[in-house]
Amino acid sequence: MASKLFLIFASTTFVLLAIAHYFIFMVVPNEQVMGAVQRVFYFHVAAALACYAAFFAVFVASISYLTSRNKNHDIFSVAAGEVGFMLCTIVLITGMIWGHSAWNTWFRWEEPRLVTFLVLWLIFLSFTVLRNFGDPAKTAVHGSILGIIGAASVPLVYLSIKLLPQSARLHPEVIEHGGLRDPSYWQAFTISLVGMLFLCGLLVWVRYRIGCAEDRARLRALEEMNYDA
Repeated sequence: MASKLFLIFASTTFVLLAIAHYFIFMVVPNEQVMGAVQRVFYFHVAAALACYAAFFAVFVASISYLTSRNKNHDIFSVAAGEVGFMLCTIVLITGMIWGHSAWNTWFRWEEPRLVTFLVLWLIFLSFTVLRNFGDPAKTAVHGSILGIIGAASVPLVYLSIKLLPQSARLHPEVIEHGGLRDPSYWQAFTISLVGMLFLCGLLVWVRYRIGCAEDRARLRALEEMNYDA
């Protein structure tokens, strides 16, 4: 049953992403001001919302682990955190490409949205490093706390752009200000967002199953060592 569900999930994800790419590169017209480079918007925003969803999963799983000490919750937190970090990296890269084309700068330190998102990326970089190289006896607890802190900073990233007046902002608010006027823009954005969320869920599922398999292998190795002793 799990294999069939995984196949259906993976197939649906592939179809959604294929349709999204078709809309982005074949249907949506070039934006009047930015031209073809505006198409990075669909990858950038969809990846951002998907990474926020992954970090919310980290938040819930981390709290669940700290209250229950259920190992499966910790494994799920690791899976969601690593996938979220990957998506967060995509957001940073596509954002710099978009920003350089639109404003002739890769990064601006006085822009709060850019800085707070970089801090978010650094937190989950630390989360990933800690999970892979930390003290095994303390990694789960410390990683859960760091995951909660990182996920709790997501609202700050979203609200940070409100700290500056409109004239001083570098980062745009395309969706909030109704920047997608052509119906095909909304169609492409909706499909790309759903596809990215499905991809996020699929990757978390795969990473969770790998984590469970690794945990079973560790327990089996410990049992063999105790038996030999």
